[in-house]
Amino acid sequence: MVLSVLVLGILVADAYRRGDITLHREKTVLLQEEFLISQTGKPEPTNPVTKAQGETIDGQKTRILLSTTGFTGVFHDLVTVQGTGELTVSEGKEIKKYPAGKKITFQKGQKYSGRLLIEAAEGEKIQVCSITRQNRHPKYRGKLELKQNKQGFTIINELSLREYLYAVVPSELSTGHDMEALKAQAVCARTYAYHQMRSDRFREYGADLDDSTACQVYNNIPEDKRSRKAVKDTSGEMVVQGGKPVTTYYYSTSWGKSASGKEVWNTPSEVSHLQSCMQTEGRENGSDRDLSQDAAFRRFLSQDTAVTYDKGADWYRWNVTVSLSSLEQGMDAVLQSCYQTNPSMVLVQDNAGKYRKQTLQPLGKLRKIRIESRGKSGLITALALVGSEHVIKVCGQYNIRKVLSPGSAKIHYGGGETTMALLPSAAFYMDRVTDTAGNPAYEIHGGGCGHGTGMSQCGASEMAEQGKSYRDILQYYFSGCEVASKSISK
Repeated sequence: MVLSVLVLGILVADAYRRGDITLHREKTVLLQEEFLISQTGKPEPTNPVTKAQGETIDGQKTRILLSTTGFTGVFHDLVTVQGTGELTVSEGKEIKKYPAGKKITFQKGQKYSGRLLIEAAEGEKIQVCSITRQNRHPKYRGKLELKQNKQGFTIINELSLREYLYAVVPSELSTGHDMEALKAQAVCARTYAYHQMRSDRFREYGADLDDSTACQVYNNIPEDKRSRKAVKDTSGEMVVQGGKPVTTYYYSTSWGKSASGKEVWNTPSEVSHLQSCMQTEGRENGSDRDLSQDAAFRRFLSQDTAVTYDKGADWYRWNVTVSLSSLEQGMDAVLQSCYQTNPSMVLVQDNAGKYRKQTLQPLGKLRKIRIESRGKSGLITALALVGSEHVIKVCGQYNIRKVLSPGSAKIHYGGGETTMALLPSAAFYMDRVTDTAGNPAYEIHGGGCGHGTGMSQCGASEMAEQGKSYRDILQYYFSGCEVASKSISK
């Protein structure tokens, strides 16, 4: 993620614009919280919308919290809308009609007599002109509800799950891909949304999900006939194990092997449907290959000739050189952020050389970085930062990618070069070098993009091109699972 985090999740803007990859589903810190919640079997709340016996979950209403431009926040100082057809605006008991194309503005600080509800005529959409997505103002199905407080407006888009998925699929995976890959994405997105709708993550806003990488990206790219077909052709279908929907994590690109849920989320035990395996024909083919030792992982990343599903993807391999001084800047603040999220993931070494959970101490001058542990997949699960004052152990793939942020350093990958706020993945090895200015630096060679567990979107696309069905793809990525239709009752 998800939990949400996400927040950046990762966004490879240039590759996305080309359509090679999309906003891949990278979550931030809350992903770990979400993962733990998903394993507890939390009882499903009563949904306020009653559905007839046998209707698929796609008809259920869902409420989406809309982010500001750039997905930087959820509070809007100004909201401007217009309809593709007639709009009905309710302000408390007062109801007004506006013709198509008429712009209506709601300003922070202005007093309104009640709840603001915006509805489009049947078959029409509401365009939010105060939000920009990919150089366009997004249009929404359903209705919009505006709530004002001191921080600004929150915007909730209420619509059916089916309509929501129409605009999730293209935002997560370019609809230029094979239809079977799009169907796999639709089923993953539906199953993931099902779990989110059961949680209370966005309860304070009166929402089920948001539209960013904290959940699933929604309406960053508008729906089209192919995304609608992928949703309709898989209506109500989810990934289930023992009859119960599992949490369907997905990400952009693997490094040739997927990570287990345990490696990614640092859980005490394995997660049955999220297993590490080689990304090759047949999960059993090399699935027990152990890349936990640095030498084995280096050979795999730099010399291995295995033909994996992701091998042709831009982010299959990447590298970046980051100066030690650049990494050191703001390191204490980054560590504090990680610590506040989960203190058990940031440990301080005591005088006896043991890492302990205690109040975070200042690192001092960063002198050295070393890899403490890798999972069997090669994913780094713990990193040690050796400072002049203390040695601090950082656990968890997201935290590791965060503390080693490349900043302004260019990351080189198959599609060119770019900058990112996080390392593309935690599947990497590193060498101490001297940069072009003669300063100490680390040369980082990595593979893949995203957290690394669940379905690789690039891998799924390649499998589809090779003739695999969406069911084949999903059963491959989620061990011991099947695809089944889920109905809801009164």
